[in-house]
Amino acid sequence: MVEALAQNTNEYSFQERGTSVNTTAKEIEKMLGMYLKMGLVQMAGTRMYWETETRYSPVADVMPRNRFQSLLTSLHFVNNMTVSETEKKDKLWKLRLWLDSFREKCLQVVPEEHNSVDEMMIPFKGKFSSIKQYMRGKPNPWGFKVWVRTGISGMMCDFDVYQGSVNGIRAKSELGLSGEVVMKLASTLPEGQNYNCMQTTTSPVFHY
Repeated sequence: MVEALAQNTNEYSFQERGTSVNTTAKEIEKMLGMYLKMGLVQMAGTRMYWETETRYSPVADVMPRNRFQSLLTSLHFVNNMTVSETEKKDKLWKLRLWLDSFREKCLQVVPEEHNSVDEMMIPFKGKFSSIKQYMRGKPNPWGFKVWVRTGISGMMCDFDVYQGSVNGIRAKSELGLSGEVVMKLASTLPEGQNYNCMQTTTSPVFHY
């Protein structure tokens, strides 16, 4: 996936500016590592990781700020020119290949005996609003809602990013949204497992 990410990033930068950023999988891995470290040591702005008074060596020593920004601006998971109009009906089409690959890896985790299905929020307050949700009472009320199946250890084994009533899990069905969630995420479990569902997913599905 990282190889494809580097290739698509090069192609996108050429399509947009006429010149490629000429990145490699190894450099993309470094950039992603920097981004993860920024999440652990958060600052008010990206520039601060390189500024003299607030310099954070685990980030600043990896690559220059301008190079990091150039890669981040051009970062692309898919070649826009090869995506069909049908595929673009998926609100997550720019991330679909990566999401599917990541889900396949999650499904390789050996299922535990007890499983839980619940929702989680990926915090986000940016401009990408087509699937952004607001959930009052959550620690992070703004963001992307993801339905997740985990084992008792907390390890994520399956997931589905909620896209509203148009795409993804259907809200209007005889089972209701909660039932649809349970049915979809439990469908990848082998038979004979125990199911423990949180309050939000208790539904008429248990009559089936």
